[in-house]
Amino acid sequence: MPSKQIETGRELNAAGEQRRTLLKGAGAALTWGALCSVLGVALPRGVRADGVIGKRCLTILYNAGPDVTFNFDYYRDNHLTMIMKLFGNSIKRFELRKPVAQPEGAPPAAFVAAVNIWVNDNAAFDAGNAQHGQTMVDDIKNFTSTNAVIQNDEVWGEMGGDLASPQIGARCMTIVYPAAEGAVWNADYYRDNHMPLIMRLYTTEAISRFEIRKGISAMDGTAPPYAGCVNFYIADQAKFEAAGAQHSQALRDDVKNFSSVMPSVLATDIVGLANT
Repeated sequence: MPSKQIETGRELNAAGEQRRTLLKGAGAALTWGALCSVLGVALPRGVRADGVIGKRCLTILYNAGPDVTFNFDYYRDNHLTMIMKLFGNSIKRFELRKPVAQPEGAPPAAFVAAVNIWVNDNAAFDAGNAQHGQTMVDDIKNFTSTNAVIQNDEVWGEMGGDLASPQIGARCMTIVYPAAEGAVWNADYYRDNHMPLIMRLYTTEAISRFEIRKGISAMDGTAPPYAGCVNFYIADQAKFEAAGAQHSQALRDDVKNFSSVMPSVLATDIVGLANT
């Protein structure tokens, strides 16, 4: 959990609210099936058409470095459990993920741990944080020696299985796009074109769930450190690698259409999990 108390009672900014209003009708979030119908985009076979966008999610990335320690067992058995007890149903899902070993010769991972917290009730979550933030901060020394990059995201799109479908042990590829000055990262293009392209080429036999999130704010209300975050969960590693060998060039050719920045990529496994 954060190295300082979360301060987000803030709602999405006016531009964000306007975008969400355009994507919602009669109080219901627009489904991917309806969105693709409006846009004339066909969903790949086997991809969910009832996933919704607009959910708030915290992305927490603990920085790696020399002599950094992170106790996953303590976090899972104590810190995560404490947060769920204190926050209750204001949290929809909590994931703790551990990076897999880097291939020989690869650069070291930028992060030692990744956490996502999907919020069920913004007001209740922020009230719980105001009440219990110091308790969480006081517990940090018991599981890590590093600090964390923390931001608020909005789920911009999802395909495949529902939010609760990935289980302990599932492999998740986490991709974060830095919000550098002057950088371009087009979340709408990624949602409407790049994500469906990936799911069509890989299919749900290789990727069980795909989620794209748009960075909304850092914890102090300033611009988020990452313009966008992507999680996709691998259903079958061999099929995922085979699809990558066949289609990676097509995906690389599409990158110029939505991003001018080099992302950080982290292969992780789910080692701690809670759903309400």
